Amino acid sequence: MREVADRFVAGVVREAERLPLGDPLAWETAIGPMTSDSQFRDRVELIDDAVAAGATKLCGGPVEVPGLPGKFIAPTVLTGVTHEMRINARGDLRAGPCRSSWSTPSRRRSTSPTNSEFGARRLGLDARPARGERIAKVLESGMVWINDHSFSHGACQCSWGGVKSSGLGRSHSKFGLYECVNIKMNAWEPGLTRDFWWHPYDRTLGEAVRNSAKLLYGRGEVRARALREGARPLLRVGRRTVRRG
Repeated sequence: MREVADRFVAGVVREAERLPLGDPLAWETAIGPMTSDSQFRDRVELIDDAVAAGATKLCGGPVEVPGLPGKFIAPTVLTGVTHEMRINARGDLRAGPCRSSWSTPSRRRSTSPTNSEFGARRLGLDARPARGERIAKVLESGMVWINDHSFSHGACQCSWGGVKSSGLGRSHSKFGLYECVNIKMNAWEPGLTRDFWWHPYDRTLGEAVRNSAKLLYGRGEVRARALREGARPLLRVGRRTVRRG
């Protein structure tokens, strides 16, 4: 909300600057090095591109940690980021300590959230809506956390994955297992009768099926007429089913 945006961003910057960088095996470390040189270069390039396009970097960026190898990026907070900037068009920034901030009109001035407002963006890996379930229902994303974040990646029973351009398929949960198998349906008819949908597909079968639907879903006179008109074809189809072969 614009009314609290400045105070909120200031608090984010203050807490981001308190996060210690260092050896990822040390208990006091909050931010370790990037997982690879290519990841480091990619994130630095995105940050620099956003700043060149008009965003403001309030804190963070690439830093050296004395006595430690590896490429470090201090927690980075950007404001003035637009949807057109490359850093906001990437769905995998989870691998880098960078967050962007936007401000919106207050609830008094804004309309109810719509699918186009929250769900029509190209990416959809995750969402952390502030208005809870009402917003969650219209978000197009693979996961929604309300007053929480990211925990489901470590919960095997929770599905993990995005929609649109954010990932492909699902991991975790039974849906993740389904990604690793080919589903085969085996069906057989062990009874003494044959199913009614066997050949011949003639007028008798057609009238029997049509009037069966009217008997099941029709009302009043429609059902009564279906019973009168469908009795004979239904009886004929019934006789067919007891003749196998």
